Amino acid sequence: MPFYNCKYITDDGSVIKKVVFADSKSELTKSNANSNEKLISIRRNLFKGITYIDLFKKKIKYTEFLLFNQKLITLLKSGVPFIRAMEIILSNTDKGNFKEILKKVYHNIKNGVQISDAFISNQLPFINIYRATLLAGEKSGNLEVLLEKFNVYLEKISNLKKKVFSSLAYPVILLVFMFLMLFLILVFAIPKFEEFYSGFNADLPKMTGILIGFSVWLKNNILIIILFFLLIYFFLKILEKRFGFIIFDKMITKIPYIGKIVEENSLSVFSRTLAILISGGIPVPESTEIAINTFSNRYMFKNIESIPDKIREGMLLSQTLENVKFVPGIMVEIIRVGETSGSLVEVLEKNGDYYENTINTKINSLISLIEPIMIMILGLVIAFMLISIYLPIFNLVNVVDNVGKFGG
Repeated sequence: MPFYNCKYITDDGSVIKKVVFADSKSELTKSNANSNEKLISIRRNLFKGITYIDLFKKKIKYTEFLLFNQKLITLLKSGVPFIRAMEIILSNTDKGNFKEILKKVYHNIKNGVQISDAFISNQLPFINIYRATLLAGEKSGNLEVLLEKFNVYLEKISNLKKKVFSSLAYPVILLVFMFLMLFLILVFAIPKFEEFYSGFNADLPKMTGILIGFSVWLKNNILIIILFFLLIYFFLKILEKRFGFIIFDKMITKIPYIGKIVEENSLSVFSRTLAILISGGIPVPESTEIAINTFSNRYMFKNIESIPDKIREGMLLSQTLENVKFVPGIMVEIIRVGETSGSLVEVLEKNGDYYENTINTKINSLISLIEPIMIMILGLVIAFMLISIYLPIFNLVNVVDNVGKFGG
């Protein structure tokens, strides 16, 4: 991460020189977009700073970012200036990717960059929301208060995400294991029985014939089948990339039960994001513009991306949400009540709580249903295979007995 020699011009025409720490020139230009000082030149400083090891640019963990903010809040509440607080935290942070990001932030702030503009790394969780929170804190003078709200927000989002993934992990693993086991049996085990039965001049039961026929077909065509599905996958990806079609994300929302959980999880995060930004003094259009970026599902984002422009045209948030397919009518009405009563932030927070509770209930119900259903399906499939395999063996025993009697 290099240093850059930068020249700025202020509103009164003065030229200021600064040495700024950034990933690239484009990142530096982007971070200065909302500044009062106009950036007029950027030149790489080849003799300052060191080359840091890029640790694959992984996303910073929620827990690590939470701990950093907690330390920062404690120091700010104690009366420690922000730049000094960063020094203290840096001196007590272990080497790694996060420390390099914090170093960059520290150098930028030390060189006069606004705090909210200094945090520009996309490796930080919810960076757009975090920057908006810092900006609101700087403007209101309640930075530590808004950082506390952000920490509560981040913790709730983190817990919800963990709960969703941990709850769905077991059914997914069970499903993968089931298909893998069936695949191995069909491709490697069943053909052995076909070789065994072919040595006898006896007609196989229809059930066994179907199973063996499918097994042999699968074994002979497995590479073609895999290639076929890969071609379909890449073809759909090309359609998405070249022509802007949204296929996979739309398919996720159409999956029974799972699609509803995905939608409600997105609405919960959206509500909480709006609540923290509006409570920090960020206007509703700007808050909404940041909040809609929390929709990771592109199909959902496409349906909601025009909301900020509609609000700027004079519409209320509740009015813009009325025509969004996946937003329930009850949520629209709740937000409308919040707008008319002046309690929009509280309403949005309660809406986030409501959807979290709903998701928990649905996930628990899904897990309680999916496990016995999958075990029952697996049992039926295995029972079908066992009967298909052993039925001809019993028939062959009868054939051998009849041959023995005839020979006697």
